[in-house]
Formats: sequence, C-alpha cells, structure tokens
Amino acid sequence: YVKGRPETLRQMVKFRRRFRMRYHVFLELIKIAKTAEWFPGAETADAAGRAGAPLELLVLGSLRYLGRGWTFDDLEEATGISEERHRRFFHEFITVGSTSMFDKWVYFPKTAEEAANCIHEYDQAGHPGAAFSSDGTHVISEKVPARLKNAHLGAKESHTARAYNMTVNHRRRILNTTRGSPCSWNDKTLSSFDEVLCGIDNGTLLSDVIFELNGYDESGCIVKVKYSGVYAIVDNGYLDRSTLVCPIKYPASHEEDRWSRWIESLRKDVECTFGILKGR
Repeated sequence: YVKGRPETLRQMVKFRRRFRMRYHVFLELIKIAKTAEWFPGAETADAAGRAGAPLELLVLGSLRYLGRGWTFDDLEEATGISEERHRRFFHEFITVGSTSMFDKWVYFPKTAEEAANCIHEYDQAGHPGAAFSSDGTHVISEKVPARLKNAHLGAKESHTARAYNMTVNHRRRILNTTRGSPCSWNDKTLSSFDEVLCGIDNGTLLSDVIFELNGYDESGCIVKVKYSGVYAIVDNGYLDRSTLVCPIKYPASHEEDRWSRWIESLRKDVECTFGILKGR
C-alpha cells in the first residue's frame, strides 16, 4: 500500500475493510499531513542516521488499530516498526484527529446556501424544513477513574462509556458532534449542551432558511404557511422543542401512524452512521 495502489476492485474493497477508509481518501490524508506538517517527527532519522519510519505505514497502523482492534504488538509484526513507535505515533494521530482533521472534515453549514443540499434531500422526501438527523450514541471507555465509574455506567452498557450527540445529513455525513459526556446522560441532557441544536432553537443558526408547510385558514381551506429556520429529526427521547421533530408516540389515526413511520424511516440515516463508525 505504500509503494503501489490496489489495482483491482477486490483489492480496493479489502483495503476499505481493513482500514475503514477508501484508498484515495488515504492518499489525500497523507498528502495533507505532509503539506501541513501534522507529524513533523514521523520520518526523521534517528541519532545513528537511520531513516525514520514511513508516515504511510504509521498512519495505516493507527487506522488498523482503530478499525480492527489490533494491538501495537500486532502492528510491529506486520510493519517491522516497533510497538513503542506505533504507540507514540497513535497518540499524535489522535491529537491531530481531534483538532486539525476534525475542523477540516466535520463542520456545520452556517448559511442557507451552505445547507441547501441537506435541506433539498429531506424536502424531496416530503419533509420541507428538515436539515439533518440527530441522536446520541455510546462509546466504550475503559480505565475510568473509580470516583467517576457510576456516572459512566448507563442502562444500555455493562461497561463504562462516554456519550456523544451526533448530527448528520441524509447522506450520512457528520456535521457536528458534542464532546464526550458521562454515559449516564440521556438524550435530553446531551441536547441541552449541543451548540448546534441550541443554536437552531434560539435562532442563531440557519435562521435565514425559509420553507413552506400546509396549514388551514379560518374557513378550513388548505393554505401555504411560511416558516423561518430549520428543524432536526430525532427520536422520542429528546426535549419538546419545535426545532426537534420526533415520531408521534401514540398515533391516533392512520395518517399520524403513516407520518410517524415515514419520519422514523428518514431518521435511520444517523443510526446507519453509528453502524458504519462502529463497524457493525
């Protein structure tokens, strides 16, 4: 993978399965990392003048550690680079990933023009005004301090974990995520600390978006009613806000049941994103 690219489709599929990333995205990541000097000490020679480990192998090792659960000893056996070198580089990789990489690839649209593609897809699905889906997920986190263990044990997990609230568009592109919180926090608490969901609710984000919904006038005729802003599709565990639309928990008619099933189907985009990230 360092000296030559996969030539067949089968090899491309294997690369993505092994490293959880497409090969052309991997090449782009390496190019940006070298240009921006994210890892300045990766390929430098040691005191004896021996060449340093190739950045490509170190990045592939970190991706395999994250995506397939390999140990650093496994990486040493596969690459010929010491497990200590892999361990030290992995911490650098995580630091860069949570700062420079995160800011480059995870960002939320600020204007109506930037959010047009996201809104258009939901509009075509029959939900004008919807711009994204949001939900919480848990990521297992071992070695939690004893005094914080109870806070990091939730009803869904037998292990200690951190909770995140993630926002994605219908193409499963991650637009925003909160910082890790104790696993005992539910969706209502997470959304209260989510800057995007709070910004949508108080009108500081995407308030320039205008959309229309059907309504009734005084005579009972159907008319078009204009609204400003956007809303997120969520499940029933979130706060009761006009900007957080969830399925009807107890439908009273066939129309309500059909609408709830429809919006629940659209909300699967965020669930699919969780599955992709966790390799399910």
